[in-house]
Amino acid sequence: MYKTNRSTLKKVKRALVLTCSLLLAGQAVAAPVPNSLKTVAVPLPSLTNYVKDTAAAIRLGKALFWDMQVGSDGQTACATCHFSSGVDPRTVNTVNPGLNPGRNGVFDVTLPLDKTDFPFMHDDVVGSQGVVHKNFISLTSGSAVDTCGSALSTDRRVTDRNSPSTVLSVFHKDNFWDGRAKSTFNGVDISGNSITDPLKAIWVTGRKGMVKASLSISPASTASQAVGPPLNAVEMSCEGLTFPLLGRKMVNNGLTPLGAQVVHTTDSVLGSLSKSPATGLNTTYKAMIQAAFQSTYVSDTLVPNGSGFTQTEQNFSLFWGLAVMLYEATLNPNDTPFDKSREGGPALTAQQLVGQDVFLNKGGCAGCHGGPEFTNASIQTGGRGDFTNTAVRPVSEDGGVQPANDGEFKSNTIRNIELTGPYFHNGGYLTLQQLVDFYNRGGDHPSGATDAQITPLGLTTAEQTALVDFMLTLTDNRVKCEQAPFDRPSINIPNGTNLTAVGSAGRCSGTDTGIKPFLYTGDPQFHFQMTP
Repeated sequence: MYKTNRSTLKKVKRALVLTCSLLLAGQAVAAPVPNSLKTVAVPLPSLTNYVKDTAAAIRLGKALFWDMQVGSDGQTACATCHFSSGVDPRTVNTVNPGLNPGRNGVFDVTLPLDKTDFPFMHDDVVGSQGVVHKNFISLTSGSAVDTCGSALSTDRRVTDRNSPSTVLSVFHKDNFWDGRAKSTFNGVDISGNSITDPLKAIWVTGRKGMVKASLSISPASTASQAVGPPLNAVEMSCEGLTFPLLGRKMVNNGLTPLGAQVVHTTDSVLGSLSKSPATGLNTTYKAMIQAAFQSTYVSDTLVPNGSGFTQTEQNFSLFWGLAVMLYEATLNPNDTPFDKSREGGPALTAQQLVGQDVFLNKGGCAGCHGGPEFTNASIQTGGRGDFTNTAVRPVSEDGGVQPANDGEFKSNTIRNIELTGPYFHNGGYLTLQQLVDFYNRGGDHPSGATDAQITPLGLTTAEQTALVDFMLTLTDNRVKCEQAPFDRPSINIPNGTNLTAVGSAGRCSGTDTGIKPFLYTGDPQFHFQMTP
C-alpha cells in the first residue's frame, strides 16, 4: 500500500507542477533559459582518502574503460558499447526480442536494422551486444581470454535496454535507466548500501594491520555504474567471474595495458605512455594503480581471509569504480552552440530561439530535461522529476524503477541528442522529428502510471521544426569530432568496425566530418524527417 500511495502522490505532485506551469504560461511568464553548462561544477566527491594522484587515476580510468582485454573473450571493453558519442551505433545483432511475460519473445524486425524499421510499434528493444554466454572456469595464464565452458548461446547476447551515453553521466544523481546504480558508491557493487553487508567492504592497511572497511562515497553513481558491466554475463564476462579474479587478470597476469590497441601519441590522457606505432602502453596496470591510489589500499600482501588474493586484487572494484568515474568526469560536453550563446558568443538563429521557447514552455520539455545539464535527473536538481513514465511502451513490458514497477525510466540528458540515437529505453525512435511527434501526440501507451506532463501538446508543424532545430544546438562539436577530451585509443568492435586511434586534435578533417547520427542517410535534414 505504501508503494501505491507514494506513486500516486508523486503523480499528483507532478500534475500540480504542470498546472502551475500552464497558469504561468497563460500569464505570459516565460520559463527561464538555462545557463551554460560551464556554470555547473562537475559533481565529484572528496576522494583524498583514496586517490593519491587524480591525473594518474584518470589515466588508469581511461585505459580500463577502453581496454578490450577486460572482457572474458579478450575483445570486449566498456567502450565496446559506448564508443560513439558514448553510445552504441551497431545495427547487426543488436535487437533483444524479450523473454519476460510482457513481451512476445520473437523478433519483430529483420536484422540488420534499417531506417524503415523506425519508429518501433512493437516490443523489440535495440540493445547492445555483449559476449557469448559461457560459464567461467579460470583465468588463462598470460592471456586476456578467460577459460570458460561451452557456449550456452549461439550469438553474442544483447542487453534488454538501449545503452545510455557515458558522456555527462557523472552529472546524474543515479545511473542506469532504472537508477539502480546508486549515488553512494560502496567500493564493491552498484547497490550503494554496504553498512549491513560484510561482503561489501574493501581491505585497508592501518595500525592494526589489514582489516575490512565499509565505504560510503557520494556523489559517485558513475563509480557504482562502472562496476556493473565488467562481471555481467550478458555484457562483458563469462558467468561467475569476480572482481578479485578480474584484478588478478589485469594486474598480475602479464597483460600490457591496452595491449591489443594503439594509443595515439597525442592522446590527451594517455599519449605520454603510448608505444605507437606498437600497441599498448609503456607501463603496467599495477604501476598505474600504485601511482593513482593511496598505499593503504594497494599492496601485494595477501588479504587475511584465506582467499589467496592480494590486497590490490581484492580491492580492484574500488580502483575500477573510482578511476572510471574520474575519467568519465572529464567527458563534459559544455561547449555547444547553446552554451556559447549563453556566454556571449554567436546568438542562436531566429528559428532556434522559437524552438528554445517551445522547449521551455508550450512543449513542456524542461519539465524533465531542465537546467544546464538538460536533465532533471542531475545531482544539481536533486533528482526532481528524474524518473518518469512517458508512455513509450506498456508497463507490462518493462517496469523500470523498482520496486514501484510503474514503467518509469530516467530522464537522460538531451545534450548531444543528435548523435545518441536510437532513443528511449527501448531504442525505438530514430530521428528527433519522430521524438517530437511522439510527445506531440501524448505518447503511444498512456495509462494510469503515465506522467501528468505526457498529454497532447498541439504543436504546429513550424513549432515542431523549430524544436528540432533547437535540440541540434546541444551538440558539442568536440564530441562529434572525437576531439580532446573525447579522443580515444583504437578499438575493434565485434559486428562493427575496426576504429583507428584518434589523438587530441580529433578526426574532423578533409571528408571526415565526425560521428554521424544512428543510421544516418546522408541527408542534412535527417533529424527533421519522420521516415528518413
